[in-house]
Amino acid sequence: MDLPDSDAAWKEATITAGKVLQDLDGTLKPGQEWRMEVTDEAGNLIWVLRLLAEGH
Repeated sequence: MDLPDSDAAWKEATITAGKVLQDLDGTLKPGQEWRMEVTDEAGNLIWVLRLLAEGH
């Protein structure tokens, strides 16, 4: 997906991450990590969103 700038990429990433996490429907277990990487058109990393499930 082409977006105009890093702010737009951040917004789209957080919206998409929310939808994906909702679709996990309980399958993420303690000790697992969910990760989304956002890159520019050259493949350079711009943002990383991480969710780490920890049990205590």
